[in-house]
Amino acid sequence: MKRRTKIATGVIAATLLLAGCGATTLEGTAGSSTSTDTSTSTTTEQTGSSTTTTVDTTVSGVDVDWSALPTTDVTLTDDGLTITAAGTYVLTGSSTGQVVVDTDGAVRLILNGVTIDSSDGAAIQVDSAELTVIELADGSTNTVSDAGTRSDEEIDGAIYSSDDLYITGTGSLTIIANFADGIVGKDDLWILGGTISVTSVDDGIRGKDSLTINGGTLTIDAAGDALKSSNDTDAGKGVLTITGADITITAGDDAIKAEQALSITGGTIDITTSVEGIEAPVIVIDGGTISLYASDDGINASASAIVTSGLSITINGGDITIEMGSGDTDAIDSNGDLTITGGTLDITAQSSFDYDGTGTMTGGDITVNGSTVTQLTNSMMGGGGGGGRR
Repeated sequence: MKRRTKIATGVIAATLLLAGCGATTLEGTAGSSTSTDTSTSTTTEQTGSSTTTTVDTTVSGVDVDWSALPTTDVTLTDDGLTITAAGTYVLTGSSTGQVVVDTDGAVRLILNGVTIDSSDGAAIQVDSAELTVIELADGSTNTVSDAGTRSDEEIDGAIYSSDDLYITGTGSLTIIANFADGIVGKDDLWILGGTISVTSVDDGIRGKDSLTINGGTLTIDAAGDALKSSNDTDAGKGVLTITGADITITAGDDAIKAEQALSITGGTIDITTSVEGIEAPVIVIDGGTISLYASDDGINASASAIVTSGLSITINGGDITIEMGSGDTDAIDSNGDLTITGGTLDITAQSSFDYDGTGTMTGGDITVNGSTVTQLTNSMMGGGGGGGRR
């Protein structure tokens, strides 16, 4: 049976020794590991004077045998927490310090009723790890916020990871980003589940090399871009993929942006306010329900620092509603080719289509300002125009 340590402290060393405070050793079990389904479950039972916590070890897409690694219960204090050993850490309590991960192994942070209001830097900061999973325990409510200033301004997220980061679970997480961005992954970032609310003074959720969203309920209020993949120097990266989730966005700039490629195959996306609704050099929409309001371009294929040719928008499916602000705006604007083979599009705009390359329509149901469209016409003008806000 695994030995588990319950610690009321701010620092965990690699040997899991606690200096200056007492530690209670608890007996517990960890479930078997699988990498196919998403499941989060943390239950606590009182048996006499001891506590047994059973943690489900299933995390979708993560090929780690968590049952072979130690599991540690941690009650946060204002001293913060530094993790230097691989394993699962079940976090409860509150702190004005930071949770820092610095190890060569895989780390899973299970947030089970946590409030972190960092007074110095990011609330959760991964300096090094093979990968990190942040798991929102079933039924839990968690809140993290970062400091408005910090000594290292490169650490620009309330939750920040230098390595691969997964966020999953069925609990809730509220993120308040006072310095810049809400969630930042400098490598690959996956959002797999949870009810997540982000309010940020700059970008909402940013995965540099890639951002993949295939589950959960996301509400993002960002002064800058809401969802973003920002690598514009390494070919094949800077990719944003949405395969599922229920997403609501209010953005001061672009709602969904990728520096190289963007794909939407499912989910429900409601962009209530944006400058550019969906933007990338290459955009493919195969499915999903999308509604957006934008004050510049609704869906825009434009060059980035690394992708300057082959720009395109391809719509093969989905239920898409676009409403544009007044002025020099385009509902769908490709600085390359535009191809529509399927889907349902309902557009309210002064200019519905603008493309610099070839425009092709072989399928789909398109309505522009209440009138059915059967062929693409550059800078198509419908009656009535846009300009109203939903």
